[in-house]
Amino acid sequence: MKFFNTSSDPGDLDQLQYRIAVLFVLLTLISIVFFGISDYMMGLSPFIGKVRVVYGALFLGCFYLMVKRKRYELAINLMAGLILVFSILNFFYNDGYLGPTIYNLLVYVVAVAIFFKKRQSIFWFAASMGSYLVVFYLSVRGLVPVVSNYDSKMDLFWDNALSLAVSALFIFIGVYLVIVNYQKQHYAMLALKQENERNLSELTALNEKKNQLIALLSHDLRNPIATLSSSLELAEQDVLEREDLEVIFSGLKTQTFHLNKVLDNTLEWVSAEMDDRPAERVSVRLSSFNEEMRKTIQIQASRKRQEVQAVLEGPDQELSLEVSEIRIILKNLLENAVKFSPVGAKIDLILLVGESDLRWEVRNIGMPISAQVEEELFEFKAKTSYGTSEEKGSGIGLSLCKKIAKKLNMDLGYQLVDGQNVFYLNRNRG
Repeated sequence: MKFFNTSSDPGDLDQLQYRIAVLFVLLTLISIVFFGISDYMMGLSPFIGKVRVVYGALFLGCFYLMVKRKRYELAINLMAGLILVFSILNFFYNDGYLGPTIYNLLVYVVAVAIFFKKRQSIFWFAASMGSYLVVFYLSVRGLVPVVSNYDSKMDLFWDNALSLAVSALFIFIGVYLVIVNYQKQHYAMLALKQENERNLSELTALNEKKNQLIALLSHDLRNPIATLSSSLELAEQDVLEREDLEVIFSGLKTQTFHLNKVLDNTLEWVSAEMDDRPAERVSVRLSSFNEEMRKTIQIQASRKRQEVQAVLEGPDQELSLEVSEIRIILKNLLENAVKFSPVGAKIDLILLVGESDLRWEVRNIGMPISAQVEEELFEFKAKTSYGTSEEKGSGIGLSLCKKIAKKLNMDLGYQLVDGQNVFYLNRNRG
């Protein structure tokens, strides 16, 4: 039955209280049957037996209200009233304070403390203790008659012993269930708190990245737009010589190239942050893909008279790869190699084909990267950087590549090998 499933939603306090209440009610029904049988075997008052039958039927009705009709508050209050009435009747017809009524009331007090909110629990506690003390006092003073059912002291002993044992077991099971379930609730709430803290930390970091990105874009867009606006205004007024216009347009062309790269990286970064869809694999021949990447970057490298060489070490073959994502990573690595290599340098794009993995390496001769910079190389740092020919960079390319590589379970890193900067991308072929 689903109300026994304490792991379905351990953090829901109302559901937790409901499940414990149902278990208590089932235990109470079992107790009613047990005591009915024991009373009959010991020859106690037939009236109490009849009361137990009626009481059990009413209890089943309350149980139906609780489980099927979801009338928890009504059912639990009706049960509390029934138990109290039966306990008082049991006092009068089962040897008063010598009988087992006191054990029923102890269980009752434990139950009302668990199931009811503060005001209701205080009301039922006062009602039970007050009622018992009143009838106890009246019986001691001889003001009300109390029926004696025990033929011998041994019958009195066994009835009290059984009542004490069942009541103690009842309380033990009930308190144990409460502790276990509330521990589950505590751990569930603790896990939820930790998850919320992680989410908050991630949102804070993402918001900080967004602010850095906005600041960078604002800074990098302001000057070119201002220059373009001024140039167009001067050109409209026809106050510039042709040579001046050529210088201005050449500068604008360089700035436009940089801005286009910044906006491309920004769009790719935003897409990587927002897109949780699995990467699409496309069948591609390794040599063709490597040559395509070389041609893509060679136009940009030619402006600095650099040569990009594509090398394939290992058997050429056709594989299913996440082409779009790998292209973004390699394009960023090659663009960085062009930007930070001197004029006339050679840049190598090497693909090592192993039995179980692929490894791309982008090698270039440039300024070695310090240990301090290497530690933060793949972290999000939205700030302007400059290449060997004063080419601007946004600082978000490598962090974007690292995020994409992580999503694809690839390893992206950096090494200094024989005086060359080597950025590598490893991919398992499985």
